[in-house]
Amino acid sequence: MTLQYLNVSVKSGSSSATGRVVLHARGGGRKARERASRRADVLGAARRLYARKGYQQTAMVEIARASDLAVGTLYQLFPSKEAILRSLLEDRVDELVGRVSAAVDAHTDVRAQLRQIVETHLAFARDNADILRLYLSGWIGYDTRTRQRFGDRIDARYERYVAVLTTVFKRGVESGALAPRPPRRLAVTLAGLIHAVIRRGLRERRIDFAAEGEALLDVMLHGVLPREPGPGGPR
Repeated sequence: MTLQYLNVSVKSGSSSATGRVVLHARGGGRKARERASRRADVLGAARRLYARKGYQQTAMVEIARASDLAVGTLYQLFPSKEAILRSLLEDRVDELVGRVSAAVDAHTDVRAQLRQIVETHLAFARDNADILRLYLSGWIGYDTRTRQRFGDRIDARYERYVAVLTTVFKRGVESGALAPRPPRRLAVTLAGLIHAVIRRGLRERRIDFAAEGEALLDVMLHGVLPREPGPGGPR
């Protein structure tokens, strides 16, 4: 997955990379709010450092300094640099699920919902390109077991995104708006097409996401075979 990527749209390099956590902590006590605020500061600082220096070249002491925290306090929040990266990625997956769910809920027509899924996911990728690059390259150097554990945690959260897509396809199939195909298989196919575009965007950087999204949606809805003429049309 490419993120194989809740309430807050975060721009690349933003210092508010974890606004979702701070918002959720408002209902707790003062200590909980302070801890959430410190956590958000750490993740924002780490995100900027990772983007500028690279994950492997960034030390915990640098993250602590950039967060205005003592090193010991940082380790109370996050036991390792891996844990910081994992939290950044998990928060972004939560954001992706929230943004796509909200976009889908704003429409009732299946085609409009699919268009919103594609546009929202590609916009998310553009906003979070630095995080996606970290996902693809961040844990180089770790052993296989660590990478597997890391990936499994992200994939478990990402299943919620696939579930949103599956629900849209299921409704489309049941209503007759879409061909009778297994909804989850369709969801995985759409996600795979989106991820292919995102990977190109991470490499080429100047890719036109809007045009690529239109092409992707056309292939998903109409396939690649020539369309047969309608009754009375040219042959």
